[in-house]
Order: sequence, then C-alpha cells, then structure tokens
Amino acid sequence: MEHFVVCSRGCTHWGAHGAAGLLLRAPQDRFLLVQRGLRTHQGGTWSVPGGAALQGEDPFAAALREAVEELGTLPLVTPVPEHRDDHGGWAYVTVIADVSEEFEPSDLGWETADFRWVTAAEATDLDLHPGLRDAWPRLTLSASDSEVA
Repeated sequence: MEHFVVCSRGCTHWGAHGAAGLLLRAPQDRFLLVQRGLRTHQGGTWSVPGGAALQGEDPFAAALREAVEELGTLPLVTPVPEHRDDHGGWAYVTVIADVSEEFEPSDLGWETADFRWVTAAEATDLDLHPGLRDAWPRLTLSASDSEVA
C-alpha cells in the first residue's frame, strides 16, 4: 500500500518506494505537462504525469504505468536520459522520453485536470509543482543533449 513518507531531509513525499514521472518531448523541443487534479498532493500545479513506484518497479516502468493511468493510451516512447532527485532514503526519477509528434491524451484520469504542450521557456510561466520547478532547468538541459526521435 502506498502512503506518504518523510525523507532524511524532512520533506514529505508520496510513495513508500520512491516515485517516477515521464517527461515526454516532441519535435521542436515541446514538452507535455499536466495540471494536477485538485484532489492530488500539490493539486492545481503543473507537472509531468507520474506517481508512486511499486516495490521492485524500475523507474521507467513506474513512469510509464503512471503516465498511462493519467493520460490513457500513449504512442511509442523512446527513453533518453533520466534525472534522479535523491532525498536520502527516497527519490523521484524523471524519465525523459521522446515521441514522434505531439498527441492529445485519450483519457485523462482523475489525477489530471488538464494537459498542455509547451516549450521549456513557456513552462516557466506556469505554476509548476515545486519539485518540477526546481528540476526544470536540469531536465530541459538533459533533454536538449539528445536528439528527438
């Protein structure tokens, strides 16, 4: 069963086994962000689809499973680098993955209020989830270091 945990830094996080998210990148370096539903932790903020990892689940599998729960069917994704935000005893892994073109999610789950394709610069104008806001420059730099599918 998943629940909130407190890491060694004193921060509260969802997911006893860590968490993972999927940062999807389309051509022209456009990224898919989701607005978190109001009933979720940090509801109303913009983030990547993601959530708690299951025991023994690798970050890519967790990120992909959570993205399907929040967006519905996904096109073929090609993982590129991943970014690990280690909090000492708990970590959030953002898996960056390329898609061949922008798509419209087929079935937004209850955790997702909206979605938007944005450039790295446009994202900074949104009310980003605090963790994503802090990681955004590193994530987009990592993504720009590899070619889009």
